[in-house]
Amino acid sequence: MPLWWCEDLNIPVLDPKRAADRCNGFIEVRLTQPADPRPAFPADIAITREAVANELGDWELAEVLVPGDEVVLLNKIPGYADQADEVVVRGRLIGHRFYDVLEGRWRFRPLYEGVATALDMRRGYWAVVDMADLPEGYDIHPERVVEGRLPEEKFRHVAVATADGRTHGVAKLFRGRRLHVVKSWRARKPLPPGRPSSLAEAAEFNREYIEAKAAEAVEFIKSVAAKYRKPVVVSYSGGKDSLVALDLTARSGVAFLIYFNDTGLEPPETYENLKVVAERYGVEVVTGSAGTRFWEAMERFGPPARDYRWCCKVIKLGPTAEALKSRFPEGYISVVGQRGAESLQRARLPRVSPSRWAAGSIVAAPLQDWTALEVWLYIFLHKLPYNKAYEKGFDRLGCVVCPANELAELELVKRSYPEVYDKMEKALRRQYSEEEIRWGLWRWRGRVPGDMARWVKNYEGKPLPVRIEGGGGALKIHIDGEPNMETLGELLKMMGRVEGTAVHTKKGVVKLERLGRLWLIHGVDRKTALDAAGLLVRSAICGDCDLCVRWCPTGALRRTGPGRSFKVDESKCIGCLMCSAACPAAQYLVYRNEA
Repeated sequence: MPLWWCEDLNIPVLDPKRAADRCNGFIEVRLTQPADPRPAFPADIAITREAVANELGDWELAEVLVPGDEVVLLNKIPGYADQADEVVVRGRLIGHRFYDVLEGRWRFRPLYEGVATALDMRRGYWAVVDMADLPEGYDIHPERVVEGRLPEEKFRHVAVATADGRTHGVAKLFRGRRLHVVKSWRARKPLPPGRPSSLAEAAEFNREYIEAKAAEAVEFIKSVAAKYRKPVVVSYSGGKDSLVALDLTARSGVAFLIYFNDTGLEPPETYENLKVVAERYGVEVVTGSAGTRFWEAMERFGPPARDYRWCCKVIKLGPTAEALKSRFPEGYISVVGQRGAESLQRARLPRVSPSRWAAGSIVAAPLQDWTALEVWLYIFLHKLPYNKAYEKGFDRLGCVVCPANELAELELVKRSYPEVYDKMEKALRRQYSEEEIRWGLWRWRGRVPGDMARWVKNYEGKPLPVRIEGGGGALKIHIDGEPNMETLGELLKMMGRVEGTAVHTKKGVVKLERLGRLWLIHGVDRKTALDAAGLLVRSAICGDCDLCVRWCPTGALRRTGPGRSFKVDESKCIGCLMCSAACPAAQYLVYRNEA
């Protein structure tokens, strides 16, 4: 959706039609899609100022471009190796702040009004060149520079203008004092004068729009509750989105309780915030706790990764099923803070959907079409108790050592929560070198994708604890863990009649043969071989999440001890293998790990 800016009051405007009588002039704020702007807190301002000052060599310019007493917006953008944001000041895009993975710090690329301001003030690194145009990709030799101030260090950004002032651009300083033009455009005016503004002012100014959007969300929650007639549970993470979803549910008047999943990796501010929220709303809080499961599971699975995210099942889905499935055996309505603008995957999700992980349950997302700015303005309008971890510079909250984190976020974790970061780094050192940890290469088990791959040539991820070779129904399975042979015999019953390490299935006989750490599986076809491999791996590697037990539709599977000890009741088992579909070991180490 488009975003506007009131020139008079220096605040963002969500709908100019609702505010035409209170503002003399609006400009449209042009953002890179999916355009999910968020406000910059003081920590963000400090980070951005430092990036400008280091990049352009001028603290005075940094303070002009990034004011501390005005509403400043950040908008995440692609195209960089790590986290990057558009920086919006007074409705204008002044540039990109981006985290440099080589230098391990934030940098700044000035653009548009940012470049115009630097040139107008003759501050920072700038150059006027004896050229009529600034072709992108062109190298400007030093003799073409009429006036300016250039950096001593290579690859720093420089604001550039043609001699007639009609064209502006941004260049990088290359060897031989050449200026390599990165981008150019028709010259714009410098930033206009500003005035102090705040998020509270912006929230009040946009009250009518926000309340209309909130009213629609409240009616949505009511309609879902009336249609499905199940208990309502608000999934509260301690983040801004789930906070607004919680408040809207409270406004709907439906009875509800709060569910909080404690992964054991939450920032301390989240636990403090939960207490405040529980007191404010006065409803029951049900907590699912993973305890130390993450660290214990890392010993068996190795570090999680973006393409190997076993952790979500072990420390999120497992505790959730444990806490809620027995309490609501017929299912429940889970109100979540999911927003489509957060990712392409979430953008594709419907506003109401059946839960993938709680049979008979419904997921309702009242904020699916909200932006982060709308969420924040609602919070400030209603003075909701938001998580103070946001004030440290985090734009999203959850597990502080999540593999989805960018290096910029991990650096922030390192400074803010050193105990957790040090514990993670110590665990990573068992498998990764100091350089690999510095680059954050543990975040992928397969080939490193995208822009990051430019810096890391031909990097292959570390081997998983299970390696699969072979085709058709003949597989070789290399397992680092030791299978529990008694449990293996029990689990194989799910496929058919067991004789030693052979299983008589409806399709034919599947044979398992052990050669030390290597197992040979001969199945009728690839599916039966993989199913047997999944059961074999489950007997060797277990995250103690109990999802297999809770997802068994007939109650045929039960745990008999810690780790890999299970029993199967053959009289109840229907051979559906839903337990393997739920198991992180079977899913991530077998079904998604084919050679």
